[in-house]
Amino acid sequence: MTEIPTSRSGATGPRHARATSYDVARLAGVSQSAVSRAFRAGGSISRATRDKVEKAARALGYSPSHIARSLITRRTRMVGVAMTDTTARNTTDVLRYLSDSIQATGSRMLLCTVPTDREAAEGVLDLLAFQVDGIIASAALPVEVLAAAGRHRVPVVLFNRAPSGMLASSVACDHAAGMEALVAHLSAGFMGRTVLLAGPEGAPVSEERVGGARAALVVRGLPIEDVLHADYSFEGGRATALQAFSRSNFPQTLICANDSMALGALEALRFDLGLSVPGDVQVTGFDDVPQASWPSYALTTLRQPVRRMAEASVRLLLDKIGGAAAGERRLMPAELQQRATTRLPSTFSGAAP
Repeated sequence: MTEIPTSRSGATGPRHARATSYDVARLAGVSQSAVSRAFRAGGSISRATRDKVEKAARALGYSPSHIARSLITRRTRMVGVAMTDTTARNTTDVLRYLSDSIQATGSRMLLCTVPTDREAAEGVLDLLAFQVDGIIASAALPVEVLAAAGRHRVPVVLFNRAPSGMLASSVACDHAAGMEALVAHLSAGFMGRTVLLAGPEGAPVSEERVGGARAALVVRGLPIEDVLHADYSFEGGRATALQAFSRSNFPQTLICANDSMALGALEALRFDLGLSVPGDVQVTGFDDVPQASWPSYALTTLRQPVRRMAEASVRLLLDKIGGAAAGERRLMPAELQQRATTRLPSTFSGAAP
């Protein structure tokens, strides 16, 4: 009969059961409740007793079970994060900042990625099945899903999405105010024909950004030549820019809903079409991804305070887990980064319309 290895050294023999808190208590000569208090933050226990428990635990290779603890505390110490592939791909720091902020609270992140906002509902229901303590969703959620989370007493904070009524709180960038600042900068010079390069139709963040740009242009009496849609990607921005500039009256200002599309548009304008940026056309983005500041791009854009948004989302979720009831929306300002893809009032070299 083949024996079962039971140690890293290659020893064989019967499989040993994992050490329990009872085993630790017996070896340390203390009660099981003392073992529980020794491994619980803030547990009332003397230093001498804690030392005996920890020594016995090391000798037995014992570590406390989070599952067993969750049955007592009714907390799993897991925070669910539902995120669209687009956010994960184009704003890569979001995951790192959320993970760091969640771990700083003593919890762990359980990630569920979905292709688009439309599939987010199913992802959140999956997270609820894992009995997470709370959920941060970088995706728009229907009211029915938020109501289901409420029935499970699992609070939800939306990251960079508008809340649906009072069923969820949210932390978001103030896209409209950011676009107002951007258009104010652009309108100080000659804008000419303006095209808005939006994300996919129905994408919530794109709609807020394009809506903010449109409102800022309208209030100044500035015309919008067209609104074109792409898929948020570099390749999509490049292809859509070529489409916009295939017409006889090509635009002189291109406002893009994110940096990835703006960088693709710059590639098309400079290398495919041989245009001068910002001499012939000025280009702007939104997000301030690392590549935006590279000298080869030097993209004028709006910086999202992603780290602050992530930290605020986790703090707000902890408040909700702790019992805070009212939903709220926190808006954080975007910061204009003026670089080399927009012009000063006297630097336009193209012909006026």
